[in-house]
Amino acid sequence: MARKKTSGSNGSSPAQGGNGEPPKTEEQDFEAFRFIETFSDVGRLLEQNYDLRSGLSRHQTRVVVALLNQDGQTQTELANALGIHKVSAGIYISELEEMGLVERRPHPKDGRAKCIFLTQTLYDLRGGGEEIIKTLHAGIIKGLSDTDYQSFMSSMEIIRTNLEALKAEVPQTDG
Repeated sequence: MARKKTSGSNGSSPAQGGNGEPPKTEEQDFEAFRFIETFSDVGRLLEQNYDLRSGLSRHQTRVVVALLNQDGQTQTELANALGIHKVSAGIYISELEEMGLVERRPHPKDGRAKCIFLTQTLYDLRGGGEEIIKTLHAGIIKGLSDTDYQSFMSSMEIIRTNLEALKAEVPQTDG
């Protein structure tokens, strides 16, 4: 897949680097796209495999995990912790409430707010979720040596740190 090179604002092509970096080839450009596509595919496939086995969506699971870390959060606190809109958090909470996995209780200090708590039903089912994760993990890493696995995990931690740093470089807007 060859991509057409266009001139940058300084008159140099993006392949020239412009900032002292060596010129990039079309093959390197393609590799960057391949990396992002593969990374996205892995995330999508992991989500689909988990969803098919657990009966929960990735978003519902994220709410549950956030509550396992700190039970009794408000909808706004959950939305902020998950980096999603408050309305979206409310939808996921309502779905989990319909399943009997969470319940809303009055906030102890703010009469307008509700706190979200995990139910005993969730705790009773938690072992099944942990078993699903163990099964997925075993299937995902099948064929990797211990050395390759440790190297992969180290690389993933570096990638996560780099992504967090890249995100911090972008000015945040209120909208």
